[in-house]
Amino acid sequence: LTVFGSKATAVMTNVPGPRETLYMAGVPLRDIMFWVPQSGRLGLGVSILSYNGRVLLGVATDAGLVPDPDQIIAGFHDEFETLLKLVPPREA
Repeated sequence: LTVFGSKATAVMTNVPGPRETLYMAGVPLRDIMFWVPQSGRLGLGVSILSYNGRVLLGVATDAGLVPDPDQIIAGFHDEFETLLKLVPPREA
């Protein structure tokens, strides 16, 4: 990881998760999440995970390089909404 961590500035990953609700001790899990590996001097890590019909986004940043990570999240939501408008509705 040291070699890669010193050569990159960001890591982004998209993981398809379970399409159905998972349970722990009989209790449904509302959300699940993971984070990309952060090593070296990475300034940005973006994790995208689908779970149970939803898409979850995680952003980890170096505050010195990305002072307002909320802008990344807002931009993601805007673009995702645009993509959803392009998808034809599913038939029941």
